[in-house]
Amino acid sequence: MNIGIYTYGTRGDLQPYVALALGLMDKGHQVTISATEDFKEFVEGFKISFQPLFGNAETLMNSAEGQDILKSENPIKLMKYYFKVLHDTREPLRKSYFNAISKVDFIIANSMTLPIVSAIAEKQNKKIALTYFMPPVVPTKEFPLGDFDFLNFSWYNKFTYKVAQAFFWKFVKKDTNEYRRQLGLPILAENLIRHIDKQKVLDLYCISQTLISQPKDWESHHKISGFLTIPTQKREEYFLDKTSIELSEWLSQGSKPIYIGFGSNGVGNTEKFRSIISEVLDKTNERILFCTGWSLFENLPKHKKLFVAKYVNHEAILPKCKVGIFHGGAGTLAAMLRNNLPVIIVSFYTDQPTWGKIVEQKKLGIHIPAKKITAEKLISAIQLSQTEEIKKCILSVGQIIRNERGLEKAVTEIENYFISEKKYGTKHGALY
Repeated sequence: MNIGIYTYGTRGDLQPYVALALGLMDKGHQVTISATEDFKEFVEGFKISFQPLFGNAETLMNSAEGQDILKSENPIKLMKYYFKVLHDTREPLRKSYFNAISKVDFIIANSMTLPIVSAIAEKQNKKIALTYFMPPVVPTKEFPLGDFDFLNFSWYNKFTYKVAQAFFWKFVKKDTNEYRRQLGLPILAENLIRHIDKQKVLDLYCISQTLISQPKDWESHHKISGFLTIPTQKREEYFLDKTSIELSEWLSQGSKPIYIGFGSNGVGNTEKFRSIISEVLDKTNERILFCTGWSLFENLPKHKKLFVAKYVNHEAILPKCKVGIFHGGAGTLAAMLRNNLPVIIVSFYTDQPTWGKIVEQKKLGIHIPAKKITAEKLISAIQLSQTEEIKKCILSVGQIIRNERGLEKAVTEIENYFISEKKYGTKHGALY
């Protein structure tokens, strides 16, 4: 099969798709990943075909407007900015999607690409599968959406998902129907998510059931398959020699450090975090490995107990750390747990607070919203993360995640779903 994978966002939104592409390629399928042009080198480093989409995610995050939004630490403002960027660049973005999708036969996408990808799939009569790396937004009676967990009873739980879906549709309705009109497709009066769900499209949540169990009241096309992890050999080939001699020497010269890194999750209030790092260094004996990622940190303290890098090879470095402090992205969370590392989630927006709550409920670590973080709270959280109760829970969950075969399950689900049309000529799951 000739499969295209489409994502638009941060590296955390992309890296699990690298794993999925490699898993599908190992089964003999042709796979192309489409993301913003700044990820070309990363994707092609794994010998995966890359078709760029219009835009540069890191540049957008670090623009003057993007930085102002990030400094507010307001998740609603950030989501509005994200949708504003998609609106302002919609014409070249649509062209890049159309060009990429025209070259494949089957489509894998996520929610943020749906307004454009679903319309093209319908126009070109191509089958689409949806994949996610976040807590489910499929209605269930069993538990409410993470942001609405004030109550927990059946009708309220299902209602919370409808609220979230309505909120999403409010942001994308105008642009979705504008593009559908351009393509000669019927205008949608109903919510886009509901429209797609009625087609029984495969809806795959690539997260671990040790953290969120699959609800019993879901329909069969909604599934939880497990975290997607880049195969060990592929990771080692890609990251070969990417751990510097300087970092290796620093790691060997003292106790296990604290890992702090927010990846491609932009940090706007860098001065606050710089001050917190300085206080932790001054008030404790902790060593810190700090990864700046996309964030624009300046004037970081010069300290023998601090090592600063843009990125590190998680699989090589995390086993050498004592605790992981990060934003709460699902991919990084999976890497931390897979390497038996207690976690401290400093959440900023979207699904991050939900993962923070789950981590605390499962006794895997501590959650601190970014707006509320102080040096004192972080020092306390570091101490708490080292308790025997948390370490015991981490070891148990880590073992399960290492054995859950999430990539294998996801590939099997996708193959079975796509092949059903190829083999039998059914139109099930195509968007009409």
